[in-house]
Amino acid sequence: MHALLLGIVLAQATPGALSLSATSLNLNPAQQQTITVSGAAAPLQATLDRKLVTVGVSPDATTVTVTATQATGADVLHLVDANGSQANVAIRVAFNAGTIVPNTSLTVTGDPADSTWLAQQVTSWVERLTKALPGAQTTIGTVSPAPLVPGQTAQFVVPVTIAGNGQYFDQSATTTVNVQNVSLAQFAPGLLFYDDDPEHVGQDGVLFRGTVTSAQPARLYYYHDDNAEPRSLLVVLSGNSQDPTSVQLLQATAGPNMDVMHVGQTLTKNFLMTKAHGEGLVVNLAQDEPYVLADVPMKSRQLVSGTVDLRVLSGGPVVVTVLTVSSDADPLSLLNAPVLPGDGHHRTGAFLIGGYGSDALTYTAGGVDATLVLGDTDPTPRSVDPSAPGHDYGDYGVVHTIDLTLSNPGASPATAYLYFKPLAGPARGSFLIDGSLADVGCVRLSVPYQVTSFDLAPGQTYRTQIRTMTDGGSFYPAQIGITATPPQPNAPGVFAPDGCFPKPQSATE
Repeated sequence: MHALLLGIVLAQATPGALSLSATSLNLNPAQQQTITVSGAAAPLQATLDRKLVTVGVSPDATTVTVTATQATGADVLHLVDANGSQANVAIRVAFNAGTIVPNTSLTVTGDPADSTWLAQQVTSWVERLTKALPGAQTTIGTVSPAPLVPGQTAQFVVPVTIAGNGQYFDQSATTTVNVQNVSLAQFAPGLLFYDDDPEHVGQDGVLFRGTVTSAQPARLYYYHDDNAEPRSLLVVLSGNSQDPTSVQLLQATAGPNMDVMHVGQTLTKNFLMTKAHGEGLVVNLAQDEPYVLADVPMKSRQLVSGTVDLRVLSGGPVVVTVLTVSSDADPLSLLNAPVLPGDGHHRTGAFLIGGYGSDALTYTAGGVDATLVLGDTDPTPRSVDPSAPGHDYGDYGVVHTIDLTLSNPGASPATAYLYFKPLAGPARGSFLIDGSLADVGCVRLSVPYQVTSFDLAPGQTYRTQIRTMTDGGSFYPAQIGITATPPQPNAPGVFAPDGCFPKPQSATE
């Protein structure tokens, strides 16, 4: 009997493990959390390995309150009650890797807003709103929208993860994007901001600055490459009006890439399609809160180019700033800095383009060729400031709209060829015809290269519009023409003897 009682007493006194509501804690700095303790005999003692947190124990040994300091890292909390029962709590103090916005609204234009373009805008919008700490990595999930016509709305649930990479707490959630396509009439900018000076960027600072008002929509065309250490090129919009400022933006970008002519042609094709569909964003600018429209990293010798049409719908004016910054610089601190000196080529300025670039080609089968020269030094867009040294020789940033009329008065079918002929050196050409893109690769010799062909039935008259822009990196002027003589069907290889950049031939070759 006594032996049995002694065994029970010894069993009760043998230290065991305490029961806790949590055996590990993840805390942000200054965050507090309470752990519930069951079966502990007071008093309950608490010790820490590193003292990254402070600990408070209730007198009855039923709760432990842990409060993080501002320090981050790992710690271990050791608990021991009056009977010697123990428990440990693993503690990690860190910041969340970032913030994921649960809901947002996006206003677009487009007739229609193409599914691929719309998917890019939704993804970019969520990426813009997702705030990640330095060193964290953001991953935005994909969406697969259908084309959206004016007046329609759509909702997309976008998965978002922010990986802390061991430094922060990983974050994973979704952002619901409510998209509305508003009906806005197409617009033609009357003002061109041409920004290609200095072309090679070697320091941080402002490259261009211009102001857009509600009375005159504008187009920004920028073209820069990096000349030294890596830096980013930014386009920033600033609205300082006390009234709400709303802006419609139709934008295309290309790069970074060391192949400048590829960047130039990619930009032209992207912008021609974007402009034809009226695909854009409507954004609201808060006073004294600059809106970063583009932020593109560049490495040495890489080129970045972009075109954006801006229309102030309400409020304004809006200041447009193009600048470059190194990775350790604050771009917003440079917004009011003076514009950097140019490179002496004067490829910069504000130009009047209202009505400029409207052309026509009329061709009759059996008659002479119809030709048109684009991008010459005369005519050229007129500067807003007649005394300014800047110029836009080559019509960079200008969309040429060509009214094409083809007639076949004969009794037999006829074929008319649209051709592109360089006049000043290596060039590429891009054309939007009947809603489809056609392009000519890099050509150098002053001979016609085929863009497309038109089959004309006897007695037929055919009318259409052709839209084209000067490809950045190309040498203009160039000739556009219609002929019955078949042009060269394809561009030669870049390094071929008749290519853009032929390689020197040795004596044995």
